Amino acid sequence: MEKITLLNWAIAEAIRQAREAKGLTQAQVAGFAGVSEIFMSELERGGKGASLNVLLLIAKALGIRVSELVRQIEDALENGPPAPPRKRGRPRKAR
Repeated sequence: MEKITLLNWAIAEAIRQAREAKGLTQAQVAGFAGVSEIFMSELERGGKGASLNVLLLIAKALGIRVSELVRQIEDALENGPPAPPRKRGRPRKAR
């Protein structure tokens, strides 16, 4: 996984976990942070990156310090994404 994609994944993972821990929806966080629901959805899917300004707004909307959000992003980067599921069954014969 390339570095930008991995960073976007880590940002998405940290924001989603923090949002779910607070019991908020994407729409609620988007409204509190002043970003669009579409942007929030893209951010949580890893399709978009986030500027420091956006991270500040989202952290404030979640009621956490931006340093805590950045720490969660760093933790996600250290742990990496989950491994893809292994294919099961017998391998196919080459023709």
